[in-house]
Amino acid sequence: MVEASMEHDAKHKPWLLIPGPVSICDAVHRAMLEDHSAGEPEMIAALRAARGYLAELANAVGWGTAIPFPGSATYANEAVIRTFVPQGGRLLVHTNGAYGDWLVAMCRRMEMPHEVLRTAPARPPSHDEFCRALTVNSDITHVMMVHVETSSGLINPIEMVAELCRSHRKALLVDAVASFGALPIDMRKLNIEALVLSSNKCVEGPPGLAWVICDRAALDRSAGNASSLSFDLWDQHETVDRTGCFRFTPPTHAIRGAYAALQVHQEEGGSAARLRRYRTNWLRLVGDMRRLGFESLLADAHAAPIVATFHEPHDEHYDFRKMYDGMAANGFIIVPGRLAVPDTFRIGCIGALPEQAMSLAVRTIRDVLNDMGVRRFGPLERRQAETAEQLM
Repeated sequence: MVEASMEHDAKHKPWLLIPGPVSICDAVHRAMLEDHSAGEPEMIAALRAARGYLAELANAVGWGTAIPFPGSATYANEAVIRTFVPQGGRLLVHTNGAYGDWLVAMCRRMEMPHEVLRTAPARPPSHDEFCRALTVNSDITHVMMVHVETSSGLINPIEMVAELCRSHRKALLVDAVASFGALPIDMRKLNIEALVLSSNKCVEGPPGLAWVICDRAALDRSAGNASSLSFDLWDQHETVDRTGCFRFTPPTHAIRGAYAALQVHQEEGGSAARLRRYRTNWLRLVGDMRRLGFESLLADAHAAPIVATFHEPHDEHYDFRKMYDGMAANGFIIVPGRLAVPDTFRIGCIGALPEQAMSLAVRTIRDVLNDMGVRRFGPLERRQAETAEQLM
């Protein structure tokens, strides 16, 4: 077995090779060690500064506003749907993976009038597919899609969809949970009405805090839309803007950690610098895995440097749970489940991870599979052809 090295203690600090929550740096850990009251001037100032920096990253200063929201980004996605889609509105939800499916499940559970545009999981949706959906469903008022579908690692074309929404006079809502903070997103240019992100993905903060950046005018028009007290973004924004505090008990430690993470993000060089680091990790991971014989699910042109998905080995001795356990024993946590395509597995490239961690992880995979008796790391050619046909 490969021994953990590079100051990596497998027993005390595993590396999270997952698309969230991610490994965080020591500065973020330290920021959460002290207890704080939500109403302290220091806390109010930290929240104000975090909101301002996020609006700056999205090119939303003077046009939009950033709203902190307790819980995971799934909570914030539901709040966006409840708040921005008015009574009598209808939402077109695009999905090509597990996280798009969650948006569909939300709409069904809250009985939100909606249509579903489902496209193949290993390629971006086409212009014609979206155009047909908007033309056939003329009563659509809003469109929602996931920017980076982390069940595969696919980048969806929000720029193309934004242009279609503009020409069809539809409002655009974006789940940028796995992309914001690394991939560039100009909300004002794309006229995105609301965008959801999480503090524990590319921002590299702790879980427990989500954010919504939105068009301030659209938010003002949404007053009274939400049929839920807890998921009313307009009300949350009004309170935070007026008092500097949440409506209800906030996750104070997560707020302190998120603020520290955003300071680190800014010092590193912002989204462009973070994207370069993730791209370096992704290239190292994918290159090393391919040299072992693994094949990627996605064409490189469609893959985000957030998470990489690989076909499982076609070998009778292969067992994902055993691979997972072997990786964990060596200090690496990989992703179980939530897959866009069966018989694949994912490895995350984001978080406070050095490039060397990716090569060490691949060597660990090699040794774990060798110990398992796996000799064929690539997928069966016939199964690969069948999968490709299904994804057309």
